[in-house]
Amino acid sequence: MEAERCDVAVIGGGPAGSRTATLIARAGYRVLLLEKRERIGYPVRCAEAIGPRHDVERYLRLDASILSSPVNGFLVRTPRGETIRTDIDAIGFIVDREAFDRRLAETAAEAGADVRCGQQAISLLKTGGAVTGLTVRDLATGREYRVDAKIVVGADGVEGLSPRWAGIAGSLRPGEIFTCAQELIGGIDLPPGPIIEFHLGSRFAPGGYAWVFPKGNGEANVGVGLNPLRAGGRTACDYLDAFIADRCPDGKRRRLVAGGCSVARGLRALATDGYLVVGEAAHQNNPFSGGGIINALEGADMAAAAIGGALESGTASVKSLVSYTRAWNGSVGKTNEAFFLAARVFFNLSDGEMERVIRRVSRVPGVFDPGGVKPVRMILAIVFAYPRLLSRVLRLMIGGREDTSAGGGTS
Repeated sequence: MEAERCDVAVIGGGPAGSRTATLIARAGYRVLLLEKRERIGYPVRCAEAIGPRHDVERYLRLDASILSSPVNGFLVRTPRGETIRTDIDAIGFIVDREAFDRRLAETAAEAGADVRCGQQAISLLKTGGAVTGLTVRDLATGREYRVDAKIVVGADGVEGLSPRWAGIAGSLRPGEIFTCAQELIGGIDLPPGPIIEFHLGSRFAPGGYAWVFPKGNGEANVGVGLNPLRAGGRTACDYLDAFIADRCPDGKRRRLVAGGCSVARGLRALATDGYLVVGEAAHQNNPFSGGGIINALEGADMAAAAIGGALESGTASVKSLVSYTRAWNGSVGKTNEAFFLAARVFFNLSDGEMERVIRRVSRVPGVFDPGGVKPVRMILAIVFAYPRLLSRVLRLMIGGREDTSAGGGTS
């Protein structure tokens, strides 16, 4: 089999993969960035909302070709139809995700990375238990080739197999994933702001939420994300049809996408000998909202720092890469753990319980601010609204697993 060599091989050309490749290539190392799709960022499987501009521009300069709409607040529709609106200027914006991902990949190429589309990783190569490269298939020709690499980075997203091949992750269980469907809708009536909308309750998104994210020019991403164990045998597309019929029955349906989004607890380890994982493949997206662009970029920076140190020292052992796991778990990972606890409690409430909790949370100062949601404050507000939920939170904190197949009636 034909063989190639590089210092670092990155599987996946999304934000996590492209950012990692950029930083390592800038340091002067040989980087191969492999994307299985024919073009970067397409098809778009993302609601395209992202946080404040200053957070994003730590990683990528933004311009009009990437920005679709500002976001100046949000609206929550409760299970019983009450509307609660919060206005916060410049809380975020909606991006053109394909253009965003393409720009990140172009930045990697400009830094010196070899970016290849239509290339699918089909296995990891190991020597003495350590990852030493991977096998790749060119999807256009069917040709398979070997890539010998000092370090392999798994940035292959929610569907990624490389963390399992490396032995640091198992398969996602049904309760650890949102089943999602989204339609680009034209001619939709939107509240002024612009603001994003979240619709809660079992009618449209059992165990999750439905959304309306404005893209400008009278268009919006309208979607649902739900727990498949609580869907009653219906698909995400079934729930999406019902939501669209209620929220924008006269809108023009232009582009349907469907897929999954991890809402699992963070991985205990993010690296092993010769390999590390980053982005949604590493469960680094927010387990409450499912959002993960900024988290992926932050994780990439931490991963690249560990990779750079390992390459400089001449060893790719787990001991040389463990600083990445520590950096993540001590910062964003800690916040994600709080979001995980909040999600496992909140999305298992009945509609009646959720109604009461939303009213309580909306009155607690500091839960929402320009920096986003504060998960610890949210957990406290939930527990104060329903003190009996404290035992559920404590079980989760000490490592218990919430039964995501139960609970959540329609009282």
